[in-house]
Amino acid sequence: MVIRIADLVGAADTGDQGAIVYRRISMGLRRGGPIVISFSGITTATSSFVNAGFAELLRDHPFSEIKDRLRVIDSTHQINDMIRTRLNGEASKAAA
Repeated sequence: MVIRIADLVGAADTGDQGAIVYRRISMGLRRGGPIVISFSGITTATSSFVNAGFAELLRDHPFSEIKDRLRVIDSTHQINDMIRTRLNGEASKAAA
């Protein structure tokens, strides 16, 4: 399954956009198989977008599953760091 952020929500600016992405990713995780997230055409992502779209996944899915099955492509260093930092931070909180 490939999720193209630009096609799905147009940008990575708001929590509402992130919530839409979360629902799509979560649906893909329930179906099985790998999920590719393409940020083609998107240059930045806000923390509210990443929190709603990615960190929320940890409520329903183990961190190891997210790491193993999600792949981010066509992304910037800023977006990659934001996703990695938020997921690692939330996973650490949950483990404590």
